[in-house]
Amino acid sequence: MKFFESFNSTSSFEILAKTRSRFNEVYVIQNGTQREMWFKGGGNFFLQSRFDMQTRDIPVLTYSKLMMASLLFNDMPKRALIVGLGGGSVSNFLSHCFPRVHIDVVEVDKDVIELCRKYFFLRESDQYRIHEADARVFIQNALGKEPYDLILLDAFKSGSVPFHLKTSEFYQEIQSILSPSGVVASNLYGKSNLKKPSDRRTFISVFPQIYFFEDPERIATVLVATGQERPWSKGDIQRAAEAFNIPMPFSMSSLAACYRPDMLKDEKANEFLDDFDQPDFHKVVEANNTFKGENRRYPIKSHG
Repeated sequence: MKFFESFNSTSSFEILAKTRSRFNEVYVIQNGTQREMWFKGGGNFFLQSRFDMQTRDIPVLTYSKLMMASLLFNDMPKRALIVGLGGGSVSNFLSHCFPRVHIDVVEVDKDVIELCRKYFFLRESDQYRIHEADARVFIQNALGKEPYDLILLDAFKSGSVPFHLKTSEFYQEIQSILSPSGVVASNLYGKSNLKKPSDRRTFISVFPQIYFFEDPERIATVLVATGQERPWSKGDIQRAAEAFNIPMPFSMSSLAACYRPDMLKDEKANEFLDDFDQPDFHKVVEANNTFKGENRRYPIKSHG
């Protein structure tokens, strides 16, 4: 998305903060009543989070609402893991709606964490914790500990996703820390992401059931994966939305209506596999997180 695409001449526009971390060039913008976090890379700007200052606990961006489709498959999570903090719109919302759920958020960039604390109403507590770490390292360290019922994957750099967070081996590690009724949701960005067929193939190599949710304008796509043996039908998903009894600021039935049962089903693609030897793991993680070049294994194009 272009930096000034959503700004208009009548809005009061202000850059509240700008920093260059080890991983990203980060901007915090006040645009009228909306506060936003953007990453810059390769001359392009990428929108990470948006809050409306008047309704802070309600998600604004389409993808952040679509991620909540994962709750249709498990509406009573006890433990949740979120990979990627950004401005905290997803984690803040989940904490607001499910105050008793233990939420761990993993974010590799300490500057993003500090900006989120200062500008984006981050409400950390014993139940809602932020961890400065690479997500894959964090998940490997969580093996054998109490599992998670909900895992949301939302890690982005400016113009890419670190490739070690996109492979079959990574999803196998996620599966190992997921409860039997657990659900995984992955933000696959918008229509400019051409890697979605490989995402599908990679997820289906690990999880027996996957479901795509996409809004009519194709602004956002979310993949939901479960370990359940029986696949859910469109009717099952609609009924789960109708029976959903936790107060939400938007219709869960509207999310169910975004289910796309045949999406990418006939697309041919390669499975994403680790491209390193195990002794090189930490070196590769560091390189993937800090790399700012053009030859990225999982590139993301700016909208527009």
